[in-house]
Amino acid sequence: MPKFSRRSVLACCLALAPALCAAQGGATRSGLVFGIITPRAAEQMKDNWRPFVERLGQSVSMAVELRAFAESNELVAAFRKGEVDLAWMGNAPALDVVESGAGAVYAQGITRQGSVGYNSVLVVPIESPLRSLDDVLAQSKKLRFGDGDLKSTSGHLVPYYFAFQKHGVNDLAAIFKSVSHASHQKNLTMAAKAEVDVATANNEEIEFFAHDAPALARRLRVIWESPVIPQSPLLWRLALPLDLRRKILAFTTTFGRDAEQRRILAELNNLSGFRQSSNRQLVSVADIEMFKARQAINNDLALAADERAQRIDEVIRRGSRLDLLLKVSSASAR
Repeated sequence: MPKFSRRSVLACCLALAPALCAAQGGATRSGLVFGIITPRAAEQMKDNWRPFVERLGQSVSMAVELRAFAESNELVAAFRKGEVDLAWMGNAPALDVVESGAGAVYAQGITRQGSVGYNSVLVVPIESPLRSLDDVLAQSKKLRFGDGDLKSTSGHLVPYYFAFQKHGVNDLAAIFKSVSHASHQKNLTMAAKAEVDVATANNEEIEFFAHDAPALARRLRVIWESPVIPQSPLLWRLALPLDLRRKILAFTTTFGRDAEQRRILAELNNLSGFRQSSNRQLVSVADIEMFKARQAINNDLALAADERAQRIDEVIRRGSRLDLLLKVSSASAR
């Protein structure tokens, strides 16, 4: 990323001002809305999150409504419109929220094993002859691929980058017999039933799947694992008063001190607690997004040379703005 002069920093801040003002324009409510993405069954996810959200409301003396979203883009859109005040989502959609100026990362989950990361995986039916990513790439023309939600960090972005783009593949539809998009749970189900030949998911969702559908889980085999991905963040709307944000952060980062709270966290997402985080945890995802955007432009043969150069310049400038936003403005979110 290029270095910034004082003038360029000021210009970036001014460019972000309209988005920040828009974030301040959310509807006035007497309570808060907490949005969650649902990689598994929506009602199950709401049941898991409800005890935590209820106790959050008690802690800040406000009613907190829990809303579940099946699609990441729906949750992002609601957040940007000011219809959601707090949210749990993947790193890729979180980047959209932060870039819009509507919200910021404030916390990150810690698993019961003490990890603050997880891994994307590729799975195949247990009887599949596929044993590795190399096998998938070599036989892709006859394989049905179960990809994730296009905004899913572990279901699409990370496997697309590490498993495919790094091996020279930029168009999944061009190499596979067919490509479908679904949630982690649906992908795991389809792979277990051999309705797809290979599918994306993540190691944590496999654990939940093994608990919820053990017979189907035994029909799966992992053939590839990504580098570590930061745990999905919690975000808050920047329009929330500072004193309220401080109360929310204090509640979140101290939750898990007694047996009942630890039980709630375990059922919530196999967590032991939350730690304070910031927009900085999205830097690696932003780097992948910018690489993906540049590759798409470079591989578009229909573009004239000057148009290609212009679009690449736009991506570079967007990457510079993101670099500033993620690394410099994180402290101001507190």
